[in-house]
Amino acid sequence: MHATTESRAGTDAAARPEAMVERGDVRFTVLTPRLVRLEWSAEGAFRDGRTQVVVQRALEVPPFTLSEDGRFIEIDTGQLRVRYEKGTGRFGAANLAILVRRDGNPVTWNPGDAQKENLGGTYRTLDRYDGDTWQDGSKLPLEDGLIARDGWHLVDDTDGFGIDAQDWVTERPAGERQDLYFFGYGTDYRAALADFAAIAGPQPIPPRFVFGYWWSRYWNYSDEELRTLGARFEKERIPLDVLVLDMDWHTTPGLSLRPGHEHEDVFGEASGWTGYTFNRSLFPDPEAFMRWAHGQNLRITLNLHPASGVMPHEERYEAMAKALSWDTSTQAPIPFEGASQPYMRALFDTVLRPLEAQGVDFWWLDWQQWPESKSHPGLSNTWWLNHVFFTEMERDADRRGLIYHRWGGLGNHRYPIGFSGDSVISWTSLAYQPHFTSMASNVLYGYWSHDIGGHTFDKKIPRPERHLDPELYARWMQLGVFSPVLRTHSAKEASLHKEPWHFGPPYGDAIFAAIRLRYQLAPYIYAAARAAFDTGVSIVRPMYYHWPEHDEAYAYPGQYMFGDDILVAPVTVPAGADGTAPFPVWLPPGLWYSRDGAESFEGGKVLARSYTLGEIPIFVRPGSVVPLYPEGLHDLSTPPDCLILQVFPGEEGCTSLYDDDGTSQGYRRGEFATTRITSWRAEQVQRVHLDAMRGDYRDRPATRSYVVELLDAGIPESVEVNGEPLPYSAEPKPRTWLFDAAWLCIRVDLGPVSVDEPQDVVARFAPEHAPPPGLLHRMRRAGDAVKYLKQVWGDISALPDDVNLAGQAARVLAYAVEEGDDAGRAERFAAEVRRFEARYAALPDSVGATPIDDAFKLGFAQMLGR
Repeated sequence: MHATTESRAGTDAAARPEAMVERGDVRFTVLTPRLVRLEWSAEGAFRDGRTQVVVQRALEVPPFTLSEDGRFIEIDTGQLRVRYEKGTGRFGAANLAILVRRDGNPVTWNPGDAQKENLGGTYRTLDRYDGDTWQDGSKLPLEDGLIARDGWHLVDDTDGFGIDAQDWVTERPAGERQDLYFFGYGTDYRAALADFAAIAGPQPIPPRFVFGYWWSRYWNYSDEELRTLGARFEKERIPLDVLVLDMDWHTTPGLSLRPGHEHEDVFGEASGWTGYTFNRSLFPDPEAFMRWAHGQNLRITLNLHPASGVMPHEERYEAMAKALSWDTSTQAPIPFEGASQPYMRALFDTVLRPLEAQGVDFWWLDWQQWPESKSHPGLSNTWWLNHVFFTEMERDADRRGLIYHRWGGLGNHRYPIGFSGDSVISWTSLAYQPHFTSMASNVLYGYWSHDIGGHTFDKKIPRPERHLDPELYARWMQLGVFSPVLRTHSAKEASLHKEPWHFGPPYGDAIFAAIRLRYQLAPYIYAAARAAFDTGVSIVRPMYYHWPEHDEAYAYPGQYMFGDDILVAPVTVPAGADGTAPFPVWLPPGLWYSRDGAESFEGGKVLARSYTLGEIPIFVRPGSVVPLYPEGLHDLSTPPDCLILQVFPGEEGCTSLYDDDGTSQGYRRGEFATTRITSWRAEQVQRVHLDAMRGDYRDRPATRSYVVELLDAGIPESVEVNGEPLPYSAEPKPRTWLFDAAWLCIRVDLGPVSVDEPQDVVARFAPEHAPPPGLLHRMRRAGDAVKYLKQVWGDISALPDDVNLAGQAARVLAYAVEEGDDAGRAERFAAEVRRFEARYAALPDSVGATPIDDAFKLGFAQMLGR
């Protein structure tokens, strides 16, 4: 095995000499103002090499003071004060104390102190958990996170295995010793995560296609069925990036299993699951199948369960045996040992590389192997296989590493992405997953991939009653939009169909909309992935990262920040009889805008509101600039040459577009580009400025088309770009602007422009023509309510004209804006808005005067939110 990106600085991960204070059998290393390493060794021997958790210590040395006398040594960083009694040996409560300075509430830590308010980390799997409860009633045994309300955390690396120059495991050091990392951060949680990333390595950026839609189902698909499935995705215009083949892709013949022991083999492990040879009855020509998939810009991942070794029926058995000098005369299986360097080298070279040459893009390392290595007791097989597969992939032609496996413990954040396993299909599971996902960021594990929609039914549900609730699935897909990875999956049950076209309105509409929104948000998500690499703060993160002093930030675990600017609270409860789901959301202090920018909310309190199936509680910071891709993408393999910049109301805001080649490790070497965008808004003018692109990378574009959307802006008196006035157009055209009545926004089309030249967009307004607050929300609720009446009441011809007109307010407003001369456009818009507001206010009375059943009238009023 050869060195990879983890070890390019060399195998020695020693801190700089000036950061270390060594006195006999103890050594203290000041890594950051908030992070100190504490070592004691009875032999006075200290470890400088890489470990499973820590791969780098040569950080810039922060200022600190050192003072000592005949009895004590004291190190002070300004944030921490470490005091140790010299010559007293092993660290304990009697000889070591660390003061953590934090505003108004300093804390003193001594070895052995129990942490009282750890904020949680993650766990290797959600297999068979209904929410956080297993089938026997036990709770998910979450590991601790790196942060706690106590203001400190201790990472004990004493028993961590080492990693050598070939990226291979080494034994733990012998002798009596302690190797501790003390983090003291108060409430600065993000600083603690940054400190951990500095010594444990950053979260890698996955290939860009990872952020698209993954199709997965535990099903014995054939080549023809998958081609038919792909054609249907194409026909329905549903984008797709990854095709997952579960374990039926391979053969498992020749197994002699005893009744009742169908899942055991000669090694006493799960069997019938390991395989490396394509099932030719399903895939007559695997290479041709994968050529077709790649021709559709689909990436392929295959499921592996490696614990049973390599069986004699495998096509590559002889080659593997030859590489290991294995006696094939008995036709015995070649036993698995992931910590055996010869075994893994032979497995990659003779078995897996040939499959990759045929077209496999990355591997899904599924459940099965025993918990620990047999050759290295205490070494987690999950952790180790994550490391080995990921680093092996990064050796291959500068490809980004990518695996798909469960969490193995601290340090596994370096090997994305996670597979959370076979969760139970229930509203309880859906409600738990936002909390589980955001909490994993407390150990930098920012890329959990869940079985969207759940995997399997509770075994207590009779088989004839096992049907996927379409509302539950639609809401789960909405969570998937705002998850690190959007991947549907399910158990091998004929009733579990998750194809989007399987669901009729309104559920299918919500599912399709969710997938489209995911692809639109891809540039925002990709920039957040870069930020996670740079800062240690994951895409999905808890509210308390940003508002640690507010108890509410801890009390609403079902909501989270998605990147820096978007707050998401996925609805995880079913709708009531009125078709809406009540879902309270805590809005942090300050002003927040709805996803469409048309409603503002003063934070610092709980917003109690109900949501229709098509509504997701999404809130955006004032002034935010959210980059989007246009609708109609087929996949994320090649970014479109057009970007939409949604600019939210607010005095000022900024963002940074992020670009790289999407596939290589060049981003680690500085091969990327950024474009800073700022916005300012006053009463009568809004300005958006795009800086020139900075940086370079492979395939960097020379030009790009931009569409700037000014949300909740009303009708402008003028729009100009770089000082040049733009004309109004009723249809999208380069170098024009239009007003989109469906979003109540100005859309400025810059057309293709040089990325090396700045762009300045200015819109000027007359204040009296600004739309009233909440107008778009009222328009959409009116449309939903009228649609509801048409669905439940047969005699729709009896609806008053004002009800029909209120139900299509956006179209009426569009006609008012588009028709007539330019000079009167703002006045026509304002007049039509006043007419809508009058109709909207009168809607309950207008409908109440009709002979509609009272139950329908009540439903109508509830849809309006009255």
